Amino acid sequence: MSGAAKDPKVKQRRLLVRAALVLVYAGLIGLVFVVGKGHTLIIDNKDSDDGSVKAIESLTVSVDGQEPIDLMAGDRDMAKVRGQGHLVEITVKDGQKVQNRISVPLGEDVLLLSLPNLLAGVKPAVIPFVAKDVATPADDQGGNSNAFTSPDAPGTAPAVPSVPAVPPAPGAPAAP
Repeated sequence: MSGAAKDPKVKQRRLLVRAALVLVYAGLIGLVFVVGKGHTLIIDNKDSDDGSVKAIESLTVSVDGQEPIDLMAGDRDMAKVRGQGHLVEITVKDGQKVQNRISVPLGEDVLLLSLPNLLAGVKPAVIPFVAKDVATPADDQGGNSNAFTSPDAPGTAPAVPSVPAVPPAPGAPAAP
C-alpha cells in the first residue's frame, strides 16, 4: 500500500464521502417512497351522513388528468393515484368547472373523496375509507355447512305435506 492510504486526512475524507453517500441514498429512498406511494380514491357523490350537504345531480370528475368519470347522485367510483398531492377537476351538469387540489395522508391506502363536501368547502373532503362490517350468522356447527337444519327452524320454508308415491290399488286396505 502507498503512504497516502494511511494518511489521516485521506481516511477522514473517505469517511465523509461515505457518510454523504449514505445520506443521499436514504434521501432518495424516502423521496421514492413518498412520490411512488399508490392510493385508491373512492370518489363519492352521496349526501353527507348528517344531511348538511346534498349530492350533486350529475357531474363529471377527473383526477390528475385521468379519464373523466360520470357520476349521478348516490354513485361511487374509484380512481388509482400515485403520490400525495392531486388535482381534482369537477364539471357539474350546468357547465360549471371547478378545480381543487387535495392531499392524501401517507399511511392510508384507501381513501373516500366526497365530491359534495369538496364543492361545498366542507372539511374534511378526504377521509380514510372504512368498510362496514357485514354481520355473519353465528356458526354453531364449527364450519360444517352441511349440517342438518330442523324443518321447524326459523327462516326455513314450511313443510310440504307428503304425497304417496303410488296411489293405492282399488280394494287394497288404506295405509294408516
